[in-house]
Amino acid sequence: MKYFQKTPPLSYIKVEIIATILISALCWYISNGLNGDFWYLLWVAPIPVLLISFKTNYKTTFIVSFFAYLIGRLSWLSYLVSIITVVPTIILIVLLSIFFAIVIIVTKKIYIKTNPKYAIFIFPIFFTTFEWVLIKFSPDGTAASIAYSQSDLLALVQIASVTGILGITFIVTFIPSVLALSWHHYKETNKLLSTTIPSFIFIVLVFLFGIVRISSSPEKNSTTVGLVVLNENTHSINSVDFQNEIQHIKNYAQEITELAKQGARLVVLPERAININEDIDTISINILSETAKQHHITIVTGYTNFKKGRVRNASLVIDTSGKIVLDYDKVHLVKVLEDRFTSGSEIGLFKFNDLQAGTAICKDLDFPEYVRKYGTNKAIFLCIPAWDFVKDDWLHSRMAILRGVENGFSEIRTARQGRLTISDYYGKVNAEANSSMGQKNTLIGQVSLIRINTIYAQYGDWFGITIIITAILFVLLSNLPRKK
Repeated sequence: MKYFQKTPPLSYIKVEIIATILISALCWYISNGLNGDFWYLLWVAPIPVLLISFKTNYKTTFIVSFFAYLIGRLSWLSYLVSIITVVPTIILIVLLSIFFAIVIIVTKKIYIKTNPKYAIFIFPIFFTTFEWVLIKFSPDGTAASIAYSQSDLLALVQIASVTGILGITFIVTFIPSVLALSWHHYKETNKLLSTTIPSFIFIVLVFLFGIVRISSSPEKNSTTVGLVVLNENTHSINSVDFQNEIQHIKNYAQEITELAKQGARLVVLPERAININEDIDTISINILSETAKQHHITIVTGYTNFKKGRVRNASLVIDTSGKIVLDYDKVHLVKVLEDRFTSGSEIGLFKFNDLQAGTAICKDLDFPEYVRKYGTNKAIFLCIPAWDFVKDDWLHSRMAILRGVENGFSEIRTARQGRLTISDYYGKVNAEANSSMGQKNTLIGQVSLIRINTIYAQYGDWFGITIIITAILFVLLSNLPRKK
C-alpha cells in the first residue's frame, strides 16, 4: 500500500499548511478554554494536523503541529500569567506544544511502519501517554488535561468511573483519529469496513455505557446542605486583627444560622474563610460551636491556622454537638503562592449521621490518586473549601467534580472567587452559584447520601498503565523488520 500520494505543487502545500495551522489552532483555542463552551470542537482540532502529516515530511509535520497547538494553548495565556507570571507561562506553553508535535511525529512514524488495522489507535494511545506523563510529574496534577473540557457531556465522562480521566482523553483523541483516517482512506472500501465501522461502534458503546449509567439512578436518599461565601473584601489574608476577625466569624455564624433555618443540616464555608491564632482560638471556636449546637448542624470551614508557630491551610469540622471532630491540613499546596504553609499528609474523614464523609481543600482535588483514598475509604460525599482565580471558576469546579465520578461520591464545594456547587456521583451539578467576582453568595440544595462503587476506586490507574505498555509495544513492533 502507498501511504503518501504524489507531492502536490509547492504553492498548494503552503496554503494547505497555513489553513491547517489556523483551523486546528482555532478549534484548540475555543474548545480547550476555561469555560467548557464548544467542547465538541476538541474532536475536530487534531484532524487537520493528522491529515497533513500523512502527506508532508517530518520537519513540516513538526512545525505545523507545534504552531497549531501553541496558538490553541494561548487560550490559557492571561490566566496562567496571573498565577505563575509571564516567563514560566511561556516556557510551559512552548513545552506542551513541543510534546504535542512529538506525539504527531511518533504517530506518523509508527503509522507508516505498523499494520494499517491498528493505525487508528496510534494517536490516542500516544496522546494519552503524553497526558499520563504530565499527570505523574507535574506539580499541578491533572490541571492541563484536555479531559476537563468535556465535563458537561455527562454521557462521555462516565467512562472516568472505569478508567479515570485518561479514559476521557483517550476517547476525545480516538474520535478525531477515526475521522482523519476515514477521510484519508475514503477510497479504500475494504479498509473503511474493516477498521472505521468497528471504531464507530466502539465510540457508540462508550456513550451508551454513559447513558445507561446515568439512567440507572439508585434509590433517593439525600440531606439538605448549605454553602456560603462572604464578600471577598471582608476576608483578611495574612494577619489576624482581633476585633475584625471576631466580627467576621460572627458574620459567618449568622449566615450559617440563616441556612439552618432553611433546613440545612450541614454548611460548608470556603478555603481560608477565617483566621485563627492563639489570641482568638477559644472565642472563635466557641462562636462556631455554639452555632452548630444551637441549630443541630454540622459546620465545615476552611481556615488559616496561625497557631503553634507554623502556618497551615486547614479545614475544621464541627459536629452537631459543637465538638471539633476533624482538623485537616491541606496536602497539595499551590507552588509559590502557598510556600509559607506546612502541608498535611493524611486524608480527612469524619462521620455525618453515622455515614463516612470527608473533607479536602481546593487543589487536593487536582490529584486523582490522592482523592482515590477517599473512594477506597467509602466516603459518601466530600466537603471542599476552595479558593479559585476568578477566570478558572468553571474549570476548577469541574476538575473537582470529576473526582466524584471516578470514585462514586457526591461533593459540596464552596469557593471564594469561584463556583459554589453541589454535585452527585455522575458529575451532575444539582445546584450552583457564583462568587467569582468577590461578591457574597449562598446556596442551598440536596446532596446524595448514597455512594456508587467504581472500578477506578477499586483498581486505580490500571488504564494508564495499560496505555503505557501499549505505547511501548507499538514502538517495539514498529521497529521490527516488515515483510515485503
